[in-house]
Amino acid sequence: MRDLLSIILFLHLSLGVFAKTTTLFGTDPSYAGKVIKLNCYMDGVVGMQRTLDSCVVDASGAFKLKADVSSPIQAFIPNETFKGYIFLEPGGKYEVKMPPYAERTLAQKLDPYYKPADIFLQIVGMKETDFNAKLLEFEDAYDFYSMKHVLYGGTVDSFMNSIDQMKEIFNDLYADPFLGRYMENRFLLLLNSSSQVYQDSLILRLNKLGADEQNPAFWDIFNSLFENFIPQSQYDREQYLAFQRIIEEGNVKMYFMLISNRYGITDPSLRELVAIKWLYDLVNQSQFNQFKVMDLLQKIGSGIASQQNRDLLTYILNNTTTNIIGSSAPDFKMKTLEGKKKNLLDYKGKYIYLNFENSVIDQTQKDLDVLLRFQNDYKNDLLILNVGLYDTPEAVRKIAQRYAGRMHFLLAEDSDALKKLYNIKSIPSFFLIDKDGNFLMTKGAEPTDELRLLLQRIFKSN
Repeated sequence: MRDLLSIILFLHLSLGVFAKTTTLFGTDPSYAGKVIKLNCYMDGVVGMQRTLDSCVVDASGAFKLKADVSSPIQAFIPNETFKGYIFLEPGGKYEVKMPPYAERTLAQKLDPYYKPADIFLQIVGMKETDFNAKLLEFEDAYDFYSMKHVLYGGTVDSFMNSIDQMKEIFNDLYADPFLGRYMENRFLLLLNSSSQVYQDSLILRLNKLGADEQNPAFWDIFNSLFENFIPQSQYDREQYLAFQRIIEEGNVKMYFMLISNRYGITDPSLRELVAIKWLYDLVNQSQFNQFKVMDLLQKIGSGIASQQNRDLLTYILNNTTTNIIGSSAPDFKMKTLEGKKKNLLDYKGKYIYLNFENSVIDQTQKDLDVLLRFQNDYKNDLLILNVGLYDTPEAVRKIAQRYAGRMHFLLAEDSDALKKLYNIKSIPSFFLIDKDGNFLMTKGAEPTDELRLLLQRIFKSN
Protein backbone atom coordinates (compact mmCIF):
# COMPACT_ATOMS: atom_id res chain seq x y z
CA MET A 1 0.00 0.00 0.00
CA ARG A 2 2.85 2.34 0.92
CA ASP A 3 4.51 1.62 -2.46
CA LEU A 4 1.29 2.48 -4.30
CA LEU A 5 1.01 5.79 -2.42
CA SER A 6 4.63 6.54 -3.26
CA ILE A 7 3.96 5.97 -6.95
CA ILE A 8 0.87 8.20 -6.89
CA LEU A 9 2.81 10.93 -5.07
CA PHE A 10 5.67 10.65 -7.56
CA LEU A 11 3.30 10.94 -10.54
CA HIS A 12 1.56 13.92 -8.94
CA LEU A 13 4.85 15.69 -8.33
CA SER A 14 6.10 14.81 -11.81
CA LEU A 15 3.04 16.27 -13.45
CA GLY A 16 3.39 19.38 -11.32
CA VAL A 17 7.04 19.81 -12.28
CA PHE A 18 6.97 18.76 -15.91
CA ALA A 19 3.52 19.85 -17.08
CA LYS A 20 1.84 23.03 -15.99
CA THR A 21 -1.27 24.73 -17.32
CA THR A 22 -0.44 27.74 -19.47
CA THR A 23 -3.11 30.33 -20.25
CA LEU A 24 -3.45 32.72 -23.17
CA PHE A 25 -6.30 35.24 -23.19
CA GLY A 26 -7.46 38.54 -24.65
CA THR A 27 -10.41 40.61 -25.87
CA ASP A 28 -11.20 41.81 -29.37
CA PRO A 29 -14.84 42.42 -30.44
CA SER A 30 -13.98 41.79 -34.11
CA TYR A 31 -13.58 38.08 -33.23
CA ALA A 32 -16.96 37.74 -31.51
CA GLY A 33 -18.53 34.39 -32.43
CA LYS A 34 -15.39 33.16 -34.19
CA VAL A 35 -13.51 30.00 -33.27
CA ILE A 36 -9.93 30.63 -32.18
CA LYS A 37 -7.39 27.80 -32.07
CA LEU A 38 -4.04 27.57 -30.35
CA ASN A 39 -1.80 25.27 -32.39
CA CYS A 40 1.79 24.10 -32.45
CA TYR A 41 3.87 22.39 -35.10
CA MET A 42 4.84 18.78 -34.47
CA ASP A 43 7.61 18.80 -37.06
CA GLY A 44 9.36 21.03 -39.58
CA VAL A 45 9.31 18.65 -42.55
CA VAL A 46 5.64 18.68 -43.52
CA GLY A 47 4.39 21.02 -40.78
CA MET A 48 2.00 18.66 -38.99
CA GLN A 49 -0.06 20.66 -36.54
CA ARG A 50 -1.52 19.81 -33.16
CA THR A 51 -4.34 21.84 -31.62
CA LEU A 52 -3.52 22.62 -28.01
CA ASP A 53 -6.89 24.23 -27.33
CA SER A 54 -9.74 26.06 -29.04
CA CYS A 55 -12.65 28.23 -27.97
CA VAL A 56 -15.57 30.23 -29.31
CA VAL A 57 -15.04 33.94 -28.69
CA ASP A 58 -17.90 35.36 -26.64
CA ALA A 59 -20.12 38.29 -27.64
CA SER A 60 -17.79 40.83 -26.02
CA GLY A 61 -14.77 39.45 -27.90
CA ALA A 62 -13.21 37.74 -24.86
CA PHE A 63 -11.36 34.46 -25.32
CA LYS A 64 -9.24 32.14 -23.18
CA LEU A 65 -7.06 29.24 -24.29
CA LYS A 66 -5.27 26.74 -22.05
CA ALA A 67 -2.58 24.16 -22.68
CA ASP A 68 -0.55 21.79 -20.51
CA VAL A 69 3.07 22.67 -21.24
CA SER A 70 6.08 20.77 -19.87
CA SER A 71 8.81 22.85 -21.57
CA PRO A 72 8.91 26.02 -23.69
CA ILE A 73 7.15 25.58 -27.03
CA GLN A 74 6.38 27.83 -29.96
CA ALA A 75 2.62 28.03 -30.44
CA PHE A 76 0.52 30.05 -32.83
CA ILE A 77 -3.00 31.24 -33.51
CA PRO A 78 -3.84 30.59 -37.18
CA ASN A 79 -6.03 33.13 -38.92
CA GLU A 80 -7.23 33.95 -42.42
CA THR A 81 -4.63 36.69 -42.94
CA PHE A 82 -1.97 36.05 -40.29
CA LYS A 83 -0.32 33.46 -38.10
CA GLY A 84 0.27 34.90 -34.63
CA TYR A 85 3.25 33.28 -32.86
CA ILE A 86 4.12 33.20 -29.18
CA PHE A 87 6.44 31.12 -27.01
CA LEU A 88 4.67 29.45 -24.11
CA GLU A 89 6.38 28.56 -20.85
CA PRO A 90 4.97 26.05 -18.35
CA GLY A 91 2.51 27.82 -16.07
CA GLY A 92 2.69 31.11 -17.99
CA LYS A 93 -0.19 33.56 -18.34
CA TYR A 94 -0.28 35.76 -21.44
CA GLU A 95 -2.71 38.52 -22.32
CA VAL A 96 -2.36 39.16 -26.04
CA LYS A 97 -3.57 41.67 -28.59
CA MET A 98 -4.28 40.45 -32.08
CA PRO A 99 -4.81 42.33 -35.34
CA PRO A 100 -8.52 42.98 -36.12
CA TYR A 101 -10.20 39.99 -37.71
CA ALA A 102 -10.23 40.02 -41.51
CA GLU A 103 -11.05 37.32 -44.04
CA ARG A 104 -8.97 36.68 -47.13
CA THR A 105 -10.14 38.41 -50.26
CA LEU A 106 -11.01 36.30 -53.29
CA ALA A 107 -7.82 37.55 -54.97
CA GLN A 108 -5.80 36.27 -52.01
CA LYS A 109 -7.57 32.91 -52.10
CA LEU A 110 -6.79 32.51 -55.80
CA ASP A 111 -3.20 33.76 -55.49
CA PRO A 112 -0.93 30.67 -55.56
CA TYR A 113 1.80 32.59 -53.73
CA TYR A 114 -0.32 34.08 -50.97
CA LYS A 115 0.59 33.17 -47.40
CA PRO A 116 -0.81 34.56 -44.16
CA ALA A 117 1.66 36.97 -42.58
CA ASP A 118 3.83 35.62 -39.76
CA ILE A 119 3.68 37.92 -36.74
CA PHE A 120 4.61 37.76 -33.09
CA LEU A 121 1.57 38.24 -30.92
CA GLN A 122 1.72 41.41 -28.87
CA ILE A 123 1.89 40.51 -25.17
CA VAL A 124 0.32 43.04 -22.82
CA GLY A 125 2.72 44.18 -20.08
CA MET A 126 5.70 42.16 -21.36
CA LYS A 127 8.90 42.83 -19.38
CA GLU A 128 12.47 42.82 -20.67
CA THR A 129 13.24 39.81 -18.48
CA ASP A 130 10.37 37.73 -19.91
CA PHE A 131 11.14 34.70 -22.07
CA ASN A 132 9.51 36.13 -25.21
CA ALA A 133 11.24 39.50 -24.74
CA LYS A 134 14.67 37.89 -24.47
CA LEU A 135 14.10 35.78 -27.55
CA LEU A 136 12.78 38.71 -29.61
CA GLU A 137 15.76 40.85 -28.58
CA PHE A 138 18.11 38.10 -29.74
CA GLU A 139 16.20 37.73 -33.01
CA ASP A 140 16.54 41.48 -33.68
CA ALA A 141 20.31 41.24 -33.15
CA TYR A 142 20.52 38.11 -35.30
CA ASP A 143 18.63 39.85 -38.12
CA PHE A 144 21.05 42.80 -37.90
CA TYR A 145 24.15 40.60 -38.21
CA SER A 146 22.56 38.48 -40.94
CA MET A 147 21.68 41.54 -43.01
CA LYS A 148 25.18 42.92 -42.51
CA HIS A 149 26.68 39.82 -44.11
CA VAL A 150 24.06 39.74 -46.85
CA LEU A 151 24.96 43.31 -47.81
CA TYR A 152 28.71 43.22 -47.30
CA GLY A 153 29.64 39.54 -47.40
CA GLY A 154 32.65 38.65 -45.33
CA THR A 155 35.22 36.00 -44.57
CA VAL A 156 34.68 33.04 -42.30
CA ASP A 157 36.49 35.01 -39.60
CA SER A 158 34.02 37.90 -39.91
CA PHE A 159 31.10 35.48 -39.53
CA MET A 160 32.75 33.96 -36.46
CA ASN A 161 33.37 37.43 -35.03
CA SER A 162 29.66 38.22 -35.41
CA ILE A 163 28.78 35.01 -33.61
CA ASP A 164 31.27 35.73 -30.82
CA GLN A 165 29.76 39.20 -30.37
CA MET A 166 26.25 37.77 -30.09
CA LYS A 167 27.45 35.14 -27.62
CA GLU A 168 28.96 37.87 -25.47
CA ILE A 169 25.88 40.09 -25.63
CA PHE A 170 23.42 37.27 -24.93
CA ASN A 171 25.59 35.09 -22.72
CA ASP A 172 22.88 35.02 -20.04
CA LEU A 173 20.52 33.19 -22.43
CA TYR A 174 22.63 30.04 -22.04
CA ALA A 175 21.18 29.70 -18.55
CA ASP A 176 17.98 28.56 -20.24
CA PRO A 177 18.58 25.28 -22.15
CA PHE A 178 15.91 26.09 -24.75
CA LEU A 179 17.30 29.55 -25.50
CA GLY A 180 20.87 28.26 -25.50
CA ARG A 181 20.04 25.64 -28.13
CA TYR A 182 18.00 28.21 -30.04
CA MET A 183 21.05 30.48 -30.33
CA GLU A 184 23.43 27.68 -31.34
CA ASN A 185 21.10 26.59 -34.15
CA ARG A 186 20.78 30.19 -35.29
CA PHE A 187 24.58 30.51 -35.40
CA LEU A 188 24.74 27.49 -37.72
CA LEU A 189 22.11 29.11 -39.93
CA LEU A 190 24.23 32.26 -40.12
CA LEU A 191 27.32 30.25 -41.06
CA ASN A 192 25.31 28.44 -43.74
CA SER A 193 24.85 31.78 -45.52
CA SER A 194 28.62 32.00 -46.01
CA SER A 195 29.92 30.61 -49.29
CA GLN A 196 33.23 29.82 -47.56
CA VAL A 197 31.83 27.35 -45.05
CA TYR A 198 31.53 23.78 -46.30
CA GLN A 199 28.11 22.17 -45.94
CA ASP A 200 29.63 18.94 -44.63
CA SER A 201 31.22 20.77 -41.70
CA LEU A 202 27.87 22.35 -40.80
CA ILE A 203 26.18 18.95 -40.93
CA LEU A 204 28.77 17.64 -38.47
CA ARG A 205 28.14 20.61 -36.16
CA LEU A 206 24.38 20.04 -36.32
CA ASN A 207 24.94 16.36 -35.59
CA LYS A 208 26.90 17.35 -32.49
CA LEU A 209 24.03 19.56 -31.31
CA GLY A 210 21.56 16.78 -32.09
CA ALA A 211 17.94 16.89 -33.18
CA ASP A 212 15.73 19.22 -31.16
CA GLU A 213 12.23 18.84 -32.58
CA GLN A 214 10.63 21.27 -30.12
CA ASN A 215 12.94 24.12 -31.13
CA PRO A 216 11.95 26.08 -34.28
CA ALA A 217 15.55 27.26 -34.77
CA PHE A 218 16.56 23.61 -35.24
CA TRP A 219 14.05 23.18 -38.05
CA ASP A 220 15.30 26.34 -39.79
CA ILE A 221 18.88 25.07 -40.04
CA PHE A 222 17.71 21.51 -40.71
CA ASN A 223 15.69 22.56 -43.76
CA SER A 224 18.37 24.99 -44.89
CA LEU A 225 20.95 22.19 -44.97
CA PHE A 226 18.83 19.32 -46.26
CA GLU A 227 16.19 20.86 -48.58
CA ASN A 228 16.21 18.97 -51.93
CA PHE A 229 19.50 17.42 -50.88
CA ILE A 230 19.47 14.44 -53.28
CA PRO A 231 18.71 16.47 -56.44
CA GLN A 232 21.47 18.90 -55.51
CA SER A 233 23.93 16.04 -55.02
CA GLN A 234 24.08 15.60 -58.81
CA TYR A 235 27.09 17.92 -58.74
CA ASP A 236 28.87 15.10 -56.87
CA ARG A 237 28.44 12.39 -59.48
CA GLU A 238 29.56 9.55 -57.23
CA GLN A 239 27.10 10.43 -54.47
CA TYR A 240 24.25 11.03 -56.91
CA LEU A 241 24.79 7.59 -58.47
CA ALA A 242 24.83 6.09 -54.98
CA PHE A 243 21.43 7.67 -54.24
CA GLN A 244 20.14 6.47 -57.61
CA ARG A 245 21.22 2.89 -56.88
CA ILE A 246 19.70 2.96 -53.38
CA ILE A 247 16.33 4.15 -54.72
CA GLU A 248 16.31 1.71 -57.63
CA GLU A 249 17.13 -1.24 -55.35
CA GLY A 250 15.11 -0.03 -52.36
CA ASN A 251 18.18 -0.68 -50.21
CA VAL A 252 17.36 0.58 -46.71
CA LYS A 253 20.59 -0.64 -45.11
CA MET A 254 22.76 1.12 -47.68
CA TYR A 255 20.65 4.27 -47.35
CA PHE A 256 21.19 4.60 -43.59
CA MET A 257 24.87 3.64 -43.96
CA LEU A 258 25.36 6.45 -46.49
CA ILE A 259 23.76 8.96 -44.14
CA SER A 260 25.95 7.85 -41.22
CA ASN A 261 29.26 7.10 -42.94
CA ARG A 262 29.40 9.66 -45.74
CA TYR A 263 27.85 12.61 -43.89
CA GLY A 264 28.69 11.70 -40.31
CA ILE A 265 25.11 11.89 -39.07
CA THR A 266 25.16 9.62 -36.05
CA ASP A 267 22.60 11.29 -33.77
CA PRO A 268 19.76 8.70 -33.96
CA SER A 269 16.82 11.10 -34.28
CA LEU A 270 18.65 13.41 -36.71
CA ARG A 271 19.58 10.45 -38.89
CA GLU A 272 15.95 9.33 -39.01
CA LEU A 273 14.71 12.85 -39.86
CA VAL A 274 17.28 13.21 -42.64
CA ALA A 275 16.28 9.83 -44.09
CA ILE A 276 12.63 10.92 -44.17
CA LYS A 277 13.30 14.46 -45.40
CA TRP A 278 15.49 13.46 -48.36
CA LEU A 279 12.89 11.05 -49.74
CA TYR A 280 9.92 13.27 -48.95
CA ASP A 281 11.43 16.02 -51.12
CA LEU A 282 11.55 13.57 -54.05
CA VAL A 283 7.91 12.51 -53.93
CA ASN A 284 6.58 15.16 -56.31
CA GLN A 285 9.68 15.39 -58.48
CA SER A 286 10.37 13.54 -61.71
CA GLN A 287 14.09 12.76 -61.35
CA PHE A 288 13.38 9.33 -59.90
CA ASN A 289 10.59 6.81 -60.26
CA GLN A 290 7.98 8.10 -57.81
CA PHE A 291 6.68 4.64 -56.94
CA LYS A 292 10.20 3.50 -56.06
CA VAL A 293 10.67 6.61 -53.91
CA MET A 294 7.41 5.83 -52.08
CA ASP A 295 8.45 2.18 -51.78
CA LEU A 296 11.72 3.17 -50.10
CA LEU A 297 9.84 5.59 -47.84
CA GLN A 298 7.71 2.69 -46.65
CA LYS A 299 10.72 0.44 -46.15
CA ILE A 300 12.73 2.86 -44.02
CA GLY A 301 10.04 2.55 -41.35
CA SER A 302 11.92 -0.53 -40.13
CA GLY A 303 14.87 1.71 -39.25
CA ILE A 304 12.89 4.43 -37.44
CA ALA A 305 13.00 3.97 -33.67
CA SER A 306 11.57 7.29 -32.47
CA GLN A 307 7.78 7.19 -32.13
CA GLN A 308 7.57 10.86 -33.09
CA ASN A 309 9.50 10.20 -36.28
CA ARG A 310 7.40 7.10 -36.99
CA ASP A 311 4.28 9.27 -36.71
CA LEU A 312 5.84 11.74 -39.15
CA LEU A 313 6.60 8.97 -41.63
CA THR A 314 3.08 7.55 -41.32
CA TYR A 315 1.61 10.99 -41.96
CA ILE A 316 3.76 11.41 -45.08
CA LEU A 317 2.85 7.99 -46.43
CA ASN A 318 -0.85 8.71 -45.92
CA ASN A 319 -0.79 12.21 -47.38
CA THR A 320 1.76 12.34 -50.20
CA THR A 321 0.48 9.74 -52.63
CA THR A 322 -1.47 12.34 -54.59
CA ASN A 323 -0.43 13.49 -58.04
CA ILE A 324 1.47 10.28 -58.79
CA ILE A 325 0.41 8.69 -62.05
CA GLY A 326 -1.25 5.34 -61.33
CA SER A 327 -2.07 6.13 -57.69
CA SER A 328 -5.63 6.49 -56.46
CA ALA A 329 -7.19 9.93 -56.78
CA PRO A 330 -8.26 11.00 -53.27
CA ASP A 331 -11.97 11.15 -52.66
CA PHE A 332 -13.46 14.50 -51.67
CA LYS A 333 -16.83 16.09 -50.94
CA MET A 334 -18.75 18.40 -53.27
CA LYS A 335 -22.22 19.86 -53.63
CA THR A 336 -24.38 20.16 -56.69
CA LEU A 337 -25.95 23.52 -57.52
CA GLU A 338 -29.13 22.17 -55.94
CA GLY A 339 -27.28 21.52 -52.68
CA LYS A 340 -27.09 17.74 -53.01
CA LYS A 341 -23.96 16.20 -51.49
CA LYS A 342 -21.63 14.30 -53.81
CA ASN A 343 -18.31 12.47 -53.54
CA LEU A 344 -15.78 11.88 -56.29
CA LEU A 345 -16.29 8.14 -55.80
CA ASP A 346 -19.92 8.59 -56.85
CA TYR A 347 -18.71 9.09 -60.42
CA LYS A 348 -16.36 6.11 -60.59
CA GLY A 349 -16.69 3.90 -63.67
CA LYS A 350 -15.92 6.46 -66.37
CA TYR A 351 -12.88 8.48 -67.24
CA ILE A 352 -13.15 11.66 -65.21
CA TYR A 353 -11.70 15.00 -66.16
CA LEU A 354 -11.46 17.30 -63.13
CA ASN A 355 -11.45 21.01 -63.81
CA PHE A 356 -10.82 22.96 -60.59
CA GLU A 357 -11.93 26.46 -61.55
CA ASN A 358 -13.40 29.74 -60.39
CA SER A 359 -16.05 31.71 -62.27
CA VAL A 360 -14.29 35.10 -62.00
CA ILE A 361 -11.13 33.94 -63.77
CA ASP A 362 -11.08 34.94 -67.44
CA GLN A 363 -9.50 31.66 -68.48
CA THR A 364 -12.44 29.70 -67.06
CA GLN A 365 -14.81 30.60 -69.88
CA LYS A 366 -12.26 29.67 -72.56
CA ASP A 367 -11.54 26.35 -70.87
CA LEU A 368 -15.23 25.51 -70.56
CA ASP A 369 -15.84 26.11 -74.27
CA VAL A 370 -13.07 23.63 -75.14
CA LEU A 371 -14.23 21.14 -72.54
CA LEU A 372 -17.76 21.22 -73.92
CA ARG A 373 -16.38 20.02 -77.24
CA PHE A 374 -14.51 17.24 -75.45
CA GLN A 375 -17.71 16.28 -73.63
CA ASN A 376 -19.69 16.15 -76.89
CA ASP A 377 -17.02 14.07 -78.64
CA TYR A 378 -16.52 11.53 -75.85
CA LYS A 379 -19.80 11.68 -73.94
CA ASN A 380 -20.06 7.89 -73.71
CA ASP A 381 -16.64 7.51 -72.06
CA LEU A 382 -15.66 10.83 -70.49
CA LEU A 383 -17.24 12.69 -67.58
CA ILE A 384 -16.18 16.30 -67.08
CA LEU A 385 -16.57 17.63 -63.55
CA ASN A 386 -16.14 21.38 -63.22
CA VAL A 387 -15.51 21.97 -59.51
CA GLY A 388 -15.73 25.56 -58.27
CA LEU A 389 -13.14 26.57 -55.67
CA TYR A 390 -13.89 29.65 -53.54
CA ASP A 391 -17.00 30.17 -55.64
CA THR A 392 -20.63 30.87 -54.83
CA PRO A 393 -23.66 28.86 -56.00
CA GLU A 394 -25.04 31.98 -57.69
CA ALA A 395 -21.87 32.62 -59.71
CA VAL A 396 -21.47 28.99 -60.74
CA ARG A 397 -25.18 28.68 -61.57
CA LYS A 398 -24.91 31.69 -63.85
CA ILE A 399 -21.99 30.25 -65.79
CA ALA A 400 -23.56 26.76 -65.88
CA GLN A 401 -26.70 28.11 -67.55
CA ARG A 402 -24.70 28.80 -70.70
CA TYR A 403 -24.15 25.09 -71.13
CA ALA A 404 -27.73 23.98 -70.54
CA GLY A 405 -26.88 20.94 -68.42
CA ARG A 406 -24.39 19.50 -70.89
CA MET A 407 -21.61 19.42 -68.26
CA HIS A 408 -21.48 18.88 -64.52
CA PHE A 409 -20.91 21.93 -62.32
CA LEU A 410 -20.25 21.43 -58.62
CA LEU A 411 -18.91 23.34 -55.63
CA ALA A 412 -16.07 22.22 -53.37
CA GLU A 413 -17.25 21.75 -49.80
CA ASP A 414 -13.89 22.88 -48.38
CA SER A 415 -11.72 24.68 -50.93
CA ASP A 416 -8.66 25.04 -48.69
CA ALA A 417 -8.65 21.35 -47.79
CA LEU A 418 -9.16 20.32 -51.42
CA LYS A 419 -6.26 22.48 -52.60
CA LYS A 420 -4.03 20.79 -50.05
CA LEU A 421 -5.36 17.31 -50.84
CA TYR A 422 -4.63 17.62 -54.56
CA ASN A 423 -1.54 19.77 -54.13
CA ILE A 424 -3.18 22.46 -56.28
CA LYS A 425 -0.76 25.35 -56.81
CA SER A 426 -2.95 27.51 -59.03
CA ILE A 427 -6.50 27.80 -60.28
CA PRO A 428 -7.52 26.50 -62.78
CA SER A 429 -5.93 23.07 -62.36
CA PHE A 430 -6.75 19.89 -64.25
CA PHE A 431 -6.54 16.14 -63.62
CA LEU A 432 -7.48 13.11 -65.71
CA ILE A 433 -8.61 9.99 -63.83
CA ASP A 434 -9.16 6.53 -65.31
CA LYS A 435 -12.14 4.20 -64.84
CA ASP A 436 -10.58 2.63 -61.75
CA GLY A 437 -10.18 5.97 -60.01
CA ASN A 438 -6.42 6.28 -60.58
CA PHE A 439 -4.54 9.31 -61.84
CA LEU A 440 -3.91 9.07 -65.58
CA MET A 441 -2.64 12.61 -66.05
CA THR A 442 -1.74 15.38 -63.60
CA LYS A 443 0.79 17.69 -65.20
CA GLY A 444 0.01 18.91 -68.70
CA ALA A 445 -3.67 18.03 -68.41
CA GLU A 446 -4.85 21.43 -69.65
CA PRO A 447 -7.67 21.31 -72.27
CA THR A 448 -5.45 21.56 -75.38
CA ASP A 449 -5.00 19.78 -78.70
CA GLU A 450 -2.33 17.63 -77.03
CA LEU A 451 -4.91 16.39 -74.54
CA ARG A 452 -7.39 15.79 -77.38
CA LEU A 453 -4.87 13.51 -79.10
CA LEU A 454 -4.36 11.60 -75.86
CA LEU A 455 -8.12 11.15 -75.43
CA GLN A 456 -8.40 9.93 -79.01
CA ARG A 457 -5.75 7.27 -78.34
CA ILE A 458 -7.40 6.22 -75.07
CA PHE A 459 -10.92 5.85 -76.41
CA LYS A 460 -9.83 4.36 -79.71
CA SER A 461 -8.03 1.59 -77.82
CA ASN A 462 -11.13 0.99 -75.71
